Amino acid sequence: MAPTSLLPTVSLALLALLALSSPAPTNALSLQQTSHNNVVRSHTNVARNLTGKRATNAKRCKARPSSASAAPSSTKKATTTATTSTNKAAAKTTTKAAPAKTTAKAAVSNSGGSSSSGSSSGGVNLRGKACLAWPNYNYNDLSTWKGSKTGLIYSWDATKVPNAEELGFTYAPMLWGWKNAEDFKSKAVEGYATVALGPNEPNETGQSNMDAQSGIQIWREYMLPLASKGYTLISPAMSSRPNGKDWMAEFMKDCGGDCAVSGIATHYYGTDLEEFKTYVQYWYDTYKLPVYITEYADQDFNGGPQASMDEIWTFMEGATAFFNENDWVKAHCWFGAMEGMDNVNPLNKLMNSAGTAPNDLGNYFINN
Repeated sequence: MAPTSLLPTVSLALLALLALSSPAPTNALSLQQTSHNNVVRSHTNVARNLTGKRATNAKRCKARPSSASAAPSSTKKATTTATTSTNKAAAKTTTKAAPAKTTAKAAVSNSGGSSSSGSSSGGVNLRGKACLAWPNYNYNDLSTWKGSKTGLIYSWDATKVPNAEELGFTYAPMLWGWKNAEDFKSKAVEGYATVALGPNEPNETGQSNMDAQSGIQIWREYMLPLASKGYTLISPAMSSRPNGKDWMAEFMKDCGGDCAVSGIATHYYGTDLEEFKTYVQYWYDTYKLPVYITEYADQDFNGGPQASMDEIWTFMEGATAFFNENDWVKAHCWFGAMEGMDNVNPLNKLMNSAGTAPNDLGNYFINN
């Protein structure tokens, strides 16, 4: 037995040894304080977190899978992206006029008319159908994105994008979910905007995550009062997971008749253009309301191969033609006006690597 007089010394030595051999604890707060620019976060917070700090770019952006499948397989290297996209851009005129075809379905009472100079839906007059899902705040020059077909812009929250309205964009605050409800209420007052977007993917556990009845509750409390203040109200945006159709059916059945829903928002990630068009058509055929595709990209989240640059061009061109042929499509927001794409195929990116302007794909998007 060691002498009692040595016990304190031995104890201190043991404690010191344990301290050296044990890893230092890490908590979310310290991580956020020391490395907040490197924390990967979903696009729920990409625009503005609740402490008010704006992300410098979209490297935190993370699109939701359209099914419960695993994350996508590794994407193709973008080493040939610049050459391929440049060649594609050279083969087309980015400011070419959109197709003038108008379908018979555009005559349904709830869909507004459109023309080459823009589109309208209820009280919303949009310069064009191309929409910017913009997580960049004022760290990227918005003026270079003022294409001939851009109209709506939103940032996944209720804080206005600087200079958006001066440049001719129509800013739409979003009631993302319960966590930003009070902030939304304080900002989205009369005269602040003319259109408001409902909750973001409430059918997804990783997004605003609420059942349809909770969706009705938040809608009646925070969205519905805006109808009398000059706002056009756009529905919660469903992901393309099948449960989104059931969620919206319950919401519209129990709330649609007296909740002043003036448009349907939806998201889509997939690589099949015809499937995408069928999916978008479903929302119009079901509710006979204008449709706003507030997120979409040529992206596989189900373990399949990702699209090549040529395939992405074909997808964008085909989707754009479809939107322009149907007056009931009011806005479409390609997921890619950002510097970093996180878990979305980087070939979908619309912004150049420096974050200063649209790339070839981006120029096509904003001008067609």
